[in-house]
Amino acid sequence: MFKEDKKIPFIISLSFLLSFIAIRLAVLIAGSAESEFAAAAKAGNMPDAWFHIGSNIILFGYHIHHFYFGILLIAVAGWLAIVGTKHFSQKQVAIMYGVGLGLFLDEIGLLLTWGDYYSSLSYTISLFVLAMFLNIVFFSDFWKNFKGQIGKKSLTYKALKNKASFLSKVDSLILKVLKKEFLSKLFSAFLYLGIAVFIFLFPQFIHYYIAAILLILGAKYLLTNQLGEKENEI
Repeated sequence: MFKEDKKIPFIISLSFLLSFIAIRLAVLIAGSAESEFAAAAKAGNMPDAWFHIGSNIILFGYHIHHFYFGILLIAVAGWLAIVGTKHFSQKQVAIMYGVGLGLFLDEIGLLLTWGDYYSSLSYTISLFVLAMFLNIVFFSDFWKNFKGQIGKKSLTYKALKNKASFLSKVDSLILKVLKKEFLSKLFSAFLYLGIAVFIFLFPQFIHYYIAAILLILGAKYLLTNQLGEKENEI
């Protein structure tokens, strides 16, 4: 059973993954990325149609990509999460957010490469986002322990360890911020936005991040296995 605080991240992760896979398969099956409208959009031209609903959607002469619907769903989910609503449950808002994120990230490669829907950036960034979600759901305790161990060995910690009053004030401030739900959500929002900007500016960072995650998780399982074997021997 998942803890209550992990249900929502899990729902977001699952809906995001299913949405990404579903829309990617739909585009591949329908051939939307190879249509005449897609070719016109890639060339920077207006579609030769005023209204069309098919493998592509043309409204008032504009090619409507599905990332627009993703942005709309993310915006609505964000509004409902902040303002609150009686018509949608938290789980429904989470599904809305996850689906919107899947629709948006499916075309993130197209946006970053000026028209290449098949760019590997879509897969890379989506895997990065999914890895973050899965770390929140399944490995939050591990990262808390890892953070604590690394933090105690860092130069910053050693430099401040004698400043007990300073550290206690920082801890007190952090606890006060975390207790206020609005500030906590605001911090999370800026954190996600910061990560997104960093990825856009330095996309090569994703490869190192994924490699580091896999190395750490592999080391974790090896250590866990070794400790388990030692306990059995004792």
